[in-house]
Amino acid sequence: MNLTVAQLIALPVLARARPEIVSGHDLEAREVRWVHTSEIYEISSLLHGGEALLTTGLGLVALSPDARRSYIADLAKVGVAAVLLELGRTFPEAPEGLVDEARRVGLPLILLHGVVPFIEVTEVAHALLLGGELEALRVSSAVTERLLQALGEGSGLVGLTGLLSEIAGCPASLYAADSSLVAGVPLDLPHEPAPSEATPLRVAVIAAGTVWGELVLEAEASPRLRAIAESAAHVLGAEAARSHAIPVSRDQARTELLRDIVTGRYTGAAELATRALGAGLTVRPDHKTVALCVRPRSARSAASTVMIAAREAARRVLGAALVAEVEGDVLVAAIIRPAELRPVVARFAHAVEAELRSTSGGGVMVSAAQPVDDIPALVSAFPSARETARLAMRLTPAAQVVLAMDFALYQLLSSLVDDEVLERFVNDQLGPLLTHDARTGAGLVMTLDSYLAAGLSKTKTAEALGIRRQTLYGRLERISRMLGGLDLDNRERRTALDLALVSWRLRVSAASGS
Repeated sequence: MNLTVAQLIALPVLARARPEIVSGHDLEAREVRWVHTSEIYEISSLLHGGEALLTTGLGLVALSPDARRSYIADLAKVGVAAVLLELGRTFPEAPEGLVDEARRVGLPLILLHGVVPFIEVTEVAHALLLGGELEALRVSSAVTERLLQALGEGSGLVGLTGLLSEIAGCPASLYAADSSLVAGVPLDLPHEPAPSEATPLRVAVIAAGTVWGELVLEAEASPRLRAIAESAAHVLGAEAARSHAIPVSRDQARTELLRDIVTGRYTGAAELATRALGAGLTVRPDHKTVALCVRPRSARSAASTVMIAAREAARRVLGAALVAEVEGDVLVAAIIRPAELRPVVARFAHAVEAELRSTSGGGVMVSAAQPVDDIPALVSAFPSARETARLAMRLTPAAQVVLAMDFALYQLLSSLVDDEVLERFVNDQLGPLLTHDARTGAGLVMTLDSYLAAGLSKTKTAEALGIRRQTLYGRLERISRMLGGLDLDNRERRTALDLALVSWRLRVSAASGS
C-alpha cells in the first residue's frame, strides 16, 4: 500500500493528537515508506529516505538553536518524508529554530498536541505498509541496527536494556541466570510503576552457547514485539559474552550513571535517558526528578559511610534512586511529586540519620535543587544542590533540610559579595550601624536583621534575641535615628535593607570561614 503523509496524520491513532501542520505542503503526494521513532540527535545517518519520524524531541534538549536547525537540515538531506513532534513530554512548544528551518528546507513538520503511544502509530502504519512476516523482518533488522549502534558507542547491558524499553514502548528487564536483576524495573517493588496486566514476553539470552539470563518485556506478545525481543536478545547475548558474562549490579550501574551526569562523561541527553531506563528510573506523569546533596555535620562520618546510609535510606523512602559519592559529596537523584518535595526530603534525611546512628552517629544536612523534568536535566540541577548545601552549611548549619528555592537570593548574590558595587550598596544602607557595632559591639545590625526576619513583630524579635522588649525598643529607636528614619512600611526601603542584610550575612559567614 502507498501511504502518504496526509493519510498518516488522518489515521485515528494520530488524529486524536490534534496534528498541526506548521511546515510543508502537498502532503497528499508525499509518500511514507516507513514510520520510525527516535530521540537520537544524529538519527539522520541511520535513515534512508521516505521515513516519517516520530519524536518527543528528547535528543534536542540542551542543544543550541543552530544545532536544532542542523538536525532538521540533515533529515531533509536524506529525504525524510515528515517529522512529527509530540509536544508536552519534552517541549511545551516547538523549540526555537525548528519551524523556521523546516520551512526553509521544505521538510513537513507536524506538531502533535496530544500524547500518542508511538508504538500504536507504528503498528497501525506498518501493518498498512507491509503486514505479517515482512514487517517482523524489517522490525528485527531496524532493532538490531539501533542496538548495535548503541553498543558501538559504549552502552553496556544496562544502557542497551534502557534503549530497548524505548524501542519496544514498554518496560524491559534483564535478569541473569540466577534470577538477579541486571537492568530494568523489578515487578515486586511497590514504589515502581505498576506492571501491565498482560502476560510478560520472556526470551532467553544466550551467551557463548549457554543460557546467560532472560529478557522480559512487560507487554502482551505480538509478532512485532517478539521480533524486537528476539533481536535484542541476540545483541544482549553478544555483549554478555564480550564482557565475560559478568553483569554489572544495578547499584553499580546507578552509581556510574550519577557520576557520569555530574562529571560530564556522556555523549548526549539520549544516552542518559536510556541508561536511566535501564537502571530502573522512569519519570511517571505528575512526577519530576530531583537532585539532592547529603552532607554530614560531624567529621566522624566519612563520605563512604554516609553513602551507604543514603543508599539504604533511599531504598526505603525514595524508591528507585541514584546514589554516589562525588568529590566528597554524597549525591542522590530521585523521582518525586513536586508538591511533596519538602516532606519527602525530610523523611529521607531522618532515614539517613537513623542509618548513621548504627555506625558513626551524627546528623546530616540534605539540600535539594529545584525539581526538573527528566534525568538529562539533572546535569544543571546538581550544581544547584551542591551550592545550596555549601551556603546552608555557612548560613544555617543547624538546618536538616534546605531547598534551593529557600536560598535563591543567596545563590544570586554569593558570587557578588566581594564586588565593589555591592559592597558600596551595603555600606550605603547599613554603614552607620556597621561602624557603631564595630566600635561598641552593640549588635544593631543583628537586631535589624532579626526584626525583619520576624515580620516586624517586636515580641518575636525580642524572644529571638533573648532581650526584654524595652531593650528592643531602645535599639530600634537608635537604629532609626542612625539611619535617618526607619520607614519599613515603604516597600522599596524595606527591600533595600533586606537585600543589604542578606549580603551582610554572606560577607560575615565568608569572613568567619564557616
